[in-house]
Amino acid sequence: MSQYNLDEASFDLHPSLKDRTVNQFIINDNGPSDFSFVISRAEDFAETTVDAFARRLAEELRKALPKFALLNKRALVVDGSAAMELYYTWRNGDSEMHQRQVAVFVQSGSPERSKALLLTGTSHGAFKDEWNQAFETMLASMRLHAPLPPAAKTALES
Repeated sequence: MSQYNLDEASFDLHPSLKDRTVNQFIINDNGPSDFSFVISRAEDFAETTVDAFARRLAEELRKALPKFALLNKRALVVDGSAAMELYYTWRNGDSEMHQRQVAVFVQSGSPERSKALLLTGTSHGAFKDEWNQAFETMLASMRLHAPLPPAAKTALES
């Protein structure tokens, strides 16, 4: 068992359990929000670069989401670490959904693996300037508590 720490508590985590923690930030409690920001995590993936991880993620989304269309993919930096952003749309019933999703690798509990931190902004319909600015501001202010060490970054990028 390993010690698992949350901001609010800590406990012994069974070694077979995987962290699928999700943080969701919404505008209102009733009905769908015009914009939401979600942070999730992914572990146990084979890709060694954030670009390869984003390519696989886009393919999985293409298979899972109706009328999926990748509008843009771009490399960026989050708190000094390489990251990839996917910007895409899909249909959710009558609504056209737009999402900006950024993947960045951070340290995981296992020293030989990394964890992908997924930062996702979702909008019903096209992103308004206000939500694009909110998303960009959150990315710019992001401070990674467990970035990959420089040696690990180099090893993963090669």
